[in-house]
Order: sequence, then C-alpha cells, then structure tokens
Amino acid sequence: MRKISFLLSCFMLPASCFLLLASSAFALTVDNFEQYETGKFPSSWRTWPFQRGKAMEVYKVEGENGNKFLHAFDDKDVSVQTLRDFYWKVNSYPVLSWRWRARELPKGANELNNDLNDSACGVYVVLSKARQMMLKYAWSTTAPKGSFREKVKDKAYIIIAESGPKNLNKWQTVRINVLDEYKKYFKEKLDKNPVAVAILTDGNAVHSAASCDYDDFKIGEASK
Repeated sequence: MRKISFLLSCFMLPASCFLLLASSAFALTVDNFEQYETGKFPSSWRTWPFQRGKAMEVYKVEGENGNKFLHAFDDKDVSVQTLRDFYWKVNSYPVLSWRWRARELPKGANELNNDLNDSACGVYVVLSKARQMMLKYAWSTTAPKGSFREKVKDKAYIIIAESGPKNLNKWQTVRINVLDEYKKYFKEKLDKNPVAVAILTDGNAVHSAASCDYDDFKIGEASK
C-alpha cells in the first residue's frame, strides 16, 4: 500500500519523481548519472546561485569500469553549487545515501572555521530553498569526523561525515536518516519534506585545488 501511495504522488509531481518509478520501495534512485553523456554537465542538475557556465567548468560526468559518476574539480576559486530538485515524502523514506570519493583535499581547509570553509566533497539536504535551510555533509581536510557547526542560526548546519586522507581515492558510502539528523541538530521534529539534494566541491577560501567524485544518490526506508 505504501508503494502504491508513493507512485500516486509521483503522478501528481512527475518532474520530481520520474527517475523513481522503476525502483524498488526500499531503494529509490535519485540519480546515478548513468543517463548522461560523459564529459558533460548533467542536464537534470542546475546551479545555485545561477552560474551554469561556472558549474560546467567544475562538474562533469565521467565513466570508469562501466560505471558513470559525477566528477568535480575546482582549481580556479569558482565555488559554485549544483542542485537536483527532488521532493520526497521523508516520513516514508527518511534514509538518504550516496557514494563519494575524495580525490584532492583543499590544503588547510576546515569547515568549522568560516574563513577556511572549503570541502573536497559536500552534499546538502535542502529543506527550503526560499529560507536556505539545509544540512550539509562534508569530507573535510582537517575538521574531525563527527564534528559540526551551525553555519547560519536556525537554518544551516555543516556536519563532518569524513575527514582526512585515510580514504582518499576510495569510494565511501554515507547513509543518513534525515528525520533523526534534523531533530539532532535543529532540536525539533521535521515538519516539511526535503526539496532538493545539492553538491559543492570548492577550494576558494584557502585558494587550493579540491576534487571529489559523487554517485548513487538514493532514498529508502529506515531499518526495522
């Protein structure tokens, strides 16, 4: 019954759900980059702010061993976020997962310090674009794994999900329960559905190259 109700909601919101209809109820694909042309910016993603030209310099789909993924490389202080509009019923599918692979850590970066706030890899759960409410998960150069910072009061948190060079050039999987994470950091129950996932690889604050690969964004049910 839950899957039927989800599919009905997709027919009401076709632009947000077209990638999910062929997926199982337990692992719904947001994007795995297989449908895009290599060497190009993925057409279903947009930029925030509206700097598509700059984003095309940083983000390109690449392939490796029969698998496509999004490769990000910034060595020009570009700092542009790319975003995939994606609405989902978070109470039914609270778990967001993805894979990432840090390729180059920006030297001296530390997301806990606003003056050094760069990340090789950064993934956002966007809760409101109008209010710029979000949770950001970063692969940091120096900030300890598990540490966090309230970047904008009552609006945005940065959480360090991976840190340092130990797993550099190795694919790592991250899984978060958005309902639990929101309650942990915002100290209240989430009463809205996420509206997008976003990515940011940048090294502009420390003027150092940053690079990361991203793949297999999915949502699913919480473990029983």
